[in-house]
Amino acid sequence: MELKFYHIYIIYTLALGIMVLAVVPRPEIRRLSFLGIIYGAITDFWIIIFATHLLGVGGYKNYYPFAFMGIPFFPLLAWTFYFILYLFFLPQRKPWIIIYTIVAAGYSTIFSNILQNLGIFQWNVGRLFIPYLLYLTWFSIVTFTYYKYFKNKEFY
Repeated sequence: MELKFYHIYIIYTLALGIMVLAVVPRPEIRRLSFLGIIYGAITDFWIIIFATHLLGVGGYKNYYPFAFMGIPFFPLLAWTFYFILYLFFLPQRKPWIIIYTIVAAGYSTIFSNILQNLGIFQWNVGRLFIPYLLYLTWFSIVTFTYYKYFKNKEFY
């Protein structure tokens, strides 16, 4: 079987899902899943609408059968898994929280460039500065709102 571009979405989504199951305890998965959906899938959905469809900053491509109305399915699920991991490993003390957020934004910038090299993502405004600002803003908002509103809450 020949590997198609759109199979990459399945592979990295499964890899993230397996990492969540392997590393995060089940009670924490239950606790963080709701936030993973909000911070990951729902936020990425709106980023796709605004950044991709309205502003043309960049977006997913070559997702063929795995999308509806130009919204690919697997990246939304992958971002949900990503934010379960992100929140699970989020440090407790302030200098580490800031470093963690900055490094996570850098990682996501690098990963999005790898996806661009693989032909399933496209940045239209440069590959470093604007993407990094987008991820840093996204992750900073997630980190701030998580600590302010959700840190000790149960959602199940």
